Amino acid sequence: MGQHEIDSENLPYHPEKLPKKDYVSVNDYFSLDIRVGKIIDVDNYPEMRKPSYKITVDFGPIIGKLSSSAQITNYSRSELINRLVIGAINLGEKTLPGGFISQFLILGALDPDGTVKLLELPDNVMLGSTVA
Repeated sequence: MGQHEIDSENLPYHPEKLPKKDYVSVNDYFSLDIRVGKIIDVDNYPEMRKPSYKITVDFGPIIGKLSSSAQITNYSRSELINRLVIGAINLGEKTLPGGFISQFLILGALDPDGTVKLLELPDNVMLGSTVA
């Protein structure tokens, strides 16, 4: 399964429809660089086929600011600005419509219909912290 789909009729992400994935090595998991960041900018992304935002996240002094596109329009811009998020930052860059470069993947849980619910963190987590 690649890019997720939002489908309120078929509920493709209902837990009863999701088989267990194949095993991966612990080294594969620990190869991911998953970090805490703070959303500092959110813009509409009308060039995308599905409603999306362009998001800029500050991952702290070493990583800095990275951009991504996300189908999280179930959140308002004001709900997102200054929110702590979790991102996988070493998956490579992807050029999206309009030449926008997506540099990381923001993490969330999928509702049965595919709507993303962002993972939540305590307010005192430092930017750039590794998620284990």
